[in-house]
Amino acid sequence: KIRDGDLKDGGREIEIAASLDPNNSLIRSYLGKVYYEEKRGRLDGREYAVAKELDPKDPTPYFYDAIRKQTINRPVEALQDLQKSIELNDNRAVYRSRLLLDQDLAARSSSLARIYNNLGFQQLGLVEGWKSVNTDPGNFSAHRFLADSYGALPRHEIARTSELLQSQLLQPINITPIQPQLAESNLLLISRQGPSAPSFNTYNPLFNRNQVALHASGLTGSNETWGGEGIVSGIYKNLSLSAGFTHFETDGFRENNDQDDDIANVFAQMELTHKTSIQAEYRYRDTVKGDLPLRFDPNNFFPNERNSTETESIRLGLHQVFTPRSHLLVSFIIQNADYSLRDTDPEFFLDFGTEEDSYMGEIQHLFHSDRFHMTAGAGYFDSDQENSYIFFSPPPVVSNRDINSYNFYLYSNINFIKDVTLTIGASADFFEWDNKESDDLDLDENQFNPKFGITYTPIPDTTLRAAVFRSLRRRILSDQTLEPTQVAGFNQFFDDGEGSDSWRYGVAVDQKFTASLYGGVEISKREIEVPYEFFDFSTFSSYVKRADWEEQMSRAYLYWTPISWLALSAEYQYEDLERDTEFVGPELFKEIKTHRFPLGIGFFLPCGFSAQAKTTYVDQEGKFGDPFSGFMQGDDQFWVVDAAVSYRLPKRLGLITLEVKNLFDEEFNFQDTDPANPWTVPEQVISARCTLTF
Repeated sequence: KIRDGDLKDGGREIEIAASLDPNNSLIRSYLGKVYYEEKRGRLDGREYAVAKELDPKDPTPYFYDAIRKQTINRPVEALQDLQKSIELNDNRAVYRSRLLLDQDLAARSSSLARIYNNLGFQQLGLVEGWKSVNTDPGNFSAHRFLADSYGALPRHEIARTSELLQSQLLQPINITPIQPQLAESNLLLISRQGPSAPSFNTYNPLFNRNQVALHASGLTGSNETWGGEGIVSGIYKNLSLSAGFTHFETDGFRENNDQDDDIANVFAQMELTHKTSIQAEYRYRDTVKGDLPLRFDPNNFFPNERNSTETESIRLGLHQVFTPRSHLLVSFIIQNADYSLRDTDPEFFLDFGTEEDSYMGEIQHLFHSDRFHMTAGAGYFDSDQENSYIFFSPPPVVSNRDINSYNFYLYSNINFIKDVTLTIGASADFFEWDNKESDDLDLDENQFNPKFGITYTPIPDTTLRAAVFRSLRRRILSDQTLEPTQVAGFNQFFDDGEGSDSWRYGVAVDQKFTASLYGGVEISKREIEVPYEFFDFSTFSSYVKRADWEEQMSRAYLYWTPISWLALSAEYQYEDLERDTEFVGPELFKEIKTHRFPLGIGFFLPCGFSAQAKTTYVDQEGKFGDPFSGFMQGDDQFWVVDAAVSYRLPKRLGLITLEVKNLFDEEFNFQDTDPANPWTVPEQVISARCTLTF
């Protein structure tokens, strides 16, 4: 009855079942779900409490209660219940109850990463996300959890959007809204200041049932910033639909720092049988912007540069379940894109445009057993580009380029030794970049990529990880791929230039000291060979060269929830990036060392009010500039304070937030290594947003 949309009559049937068998913990848990759906406050919590007492070893009530407590502004207690459900589920973060009457498909669609994000515990959320995916690569909720968590890391856009794609293909029909901006990479200011956070599905239901939901969000702020988002989603029998639109615009914090972005999305999914699901998605994006990256020298920007991008894409997907242990995924994307870059500086006039038609197809097979998981797949990409550019003066130069690539991969997670998971795999990439006008600009890469990782849990609260692997940055559409994004928790798809060959080495330890204290350390190194187009002024010709880059990254975190309404966090982040003198990339630096020490505090009151503050100490030094104008040695040390207050509306109607970035209007010099998603600006930025759910 509930599945057909009759929550009232279905709920009364479960009430009768509970009255006939009052000591049944699982039925009590489902009765709590009914009261949650009916927004009958306290009754749902009461049923979960009774269920916990009746069967202390069942993870079900802890799982549901974590979702409930998050929506009533009790994220600290939600985290404790979620951790307890993981512990009772053999320390596996595969979120589902033991009863499985409805497979908990709706509950597992909940963005559980928001619990960690609200607390400011993003690193802990990432750890749980990696555990989830490695435990069961076919679990759609695990991939969604990891996608929502990746937003905490710089230059992880490919990983974030790829995990989202895998989650969508694996998911059952559900009413979770498809945020237009969520599947887009390089969101620029949207990712930090957009009209809604990436984890938007805060109030999704716990039962899949025929219904319609409306989500609306609005934003206003300083620098003429405003935006809005509206999404309609619904379920009818074996069909789910979602349609949404996002608009965001701002003048930015300095000259030519403006941005105007429109994103639209329409998504449909149908279950043909209980084993076969198909889906289709249409996406549109239109962006106009100036020169946005934040560089160390605040005057180092192009005042006359204008960029515009317009893309349309259609994605088709198939999910076929052969057996509960065997899944097949198919994805096909076709895209049309127009790019333009224009700089009207009289001393450096440039007018560049590209029209591109592309398509990409991928297929993947997932097999899992108690001790062994295997992910195998292949993909093909093809693109036709027509480039036209005017450099200094007419006439325009026209060039045509064909890009195609195909890849094969096989990953296995082996758990034959207790508490030890070995990740062994390999991929083969074949990447070809054919320039019709000049063979000197061709790029042909055929590469074998070994993958090795190990995860060891000597005791339940300690996790040790290590990995070494090679990867090639091939061309992919919408920055989305079905290939696994990580090896033992170490990301392998960074936002590098196309054709980049990289090795990554890493070790990490994650520790749960007590039920309220968590910590960890991660150290990694990347060695990258980046192809680039070199212009020889002596011969006035261009050809492809390669530059050697090196990156060292370290992170440490300590999270503490001393009481039920307080969360404290301390982190350390280190980046040491070195680039070849001849090619430093669009960020314009040769060397950079950055130390960051974020310290956070959050207060969460059951009445709905919360307040959060984070102060970050930054110490950065490096060589900034380019080979033509020379490099400048520079350094700066400063503190930045961000603060926010929010109120959750009653009956889970929505959320109102007032946020201030750079509270004390601190001026500083800083080179952002992830210009597509800036985390701060040298000016106070105030914004207010409201999100409503009906």
